[in-house]
Amino acid sequence: MYRLIIMLGLLSLLIFMGLLSSLTHSEKSYDLKTNNIVYTSNGFIDNKEIVKSLINEKHFQNMIKDNEFVKVEAKIKEINSIEKIDIYFNDKNELGIKLTDRTPIAYLKDLNSLVDINGKVFEKEQPKNDSLPTINGNISEHQILKIINVISAFKKDKFFENKLNEIWFKNDHLYVRIKNLNLDIKLGNENKIIDKLKMLKGFYAYHLKSINQTKYKQLDLVYNDRLVAIKK
Repeated sequence: MYRLIIMLGLLSLLIFMGLLSSLTHSEKSYDLKTNNIVYTSNGFIDNKEIVKSLINEKHFQNMIKDNEFVKVEAKIKEINSIEKIDIYFNDKNELGIKLTDRTPIAYLKDLNSLVDINGKVFEKEQPKNDSLPTINGNISEHQILKIINVISAFKKDKFFENKLNEIWFKNDHLYVRIKNLNLDIKLGNENKIIDKLKMLKGFYAYHLKSINQTKYKQLDLVYNDRLVAIKK
């Protein structure tokens, strides 16, 4: 009988300790640790120091402690070059934040800014990267969307990938310049851009192989299914 009482006492103690451990483990920690802040960046921009400074602000820390995560997210979104924010609790019930920087597809020269695939314009923190095409001139929001379609077509084409150098509007017509081809290319608009790239690809390959190269100042791709080369 005495042994039974002792065994029941030990069993009760183990159950109590298990419950206590479970309750302790399930308690969420709102102390945002540095190693629980995860960044995904493409190398064009780096928001680590900016976010670190923001998180260290007392006002920001108070919002976290008060579970005001919507306000926390809104505050971080004020950094235009951040695309995605994910606030979560990990398997240790510790608060974590995942941040994804925007991926620029072009450099807006007049604004000294970058633009992503969705047309979102944001300031750059580093000198211009030469791998990005340059958009010249004062571009409207509507024109940016047209330009993005053209840039996307160049990026998807393996032959022209990283070859687009400049793009701009002149008298409502789209123009581009590509690397290793010293002339203006008049696209007119973004319509039938895949067909226009096929014609341009043929001229580009021929021009590089030609020994006695004729000097051209402009290519016109505005006409239906034909390319017009204008000599200097």
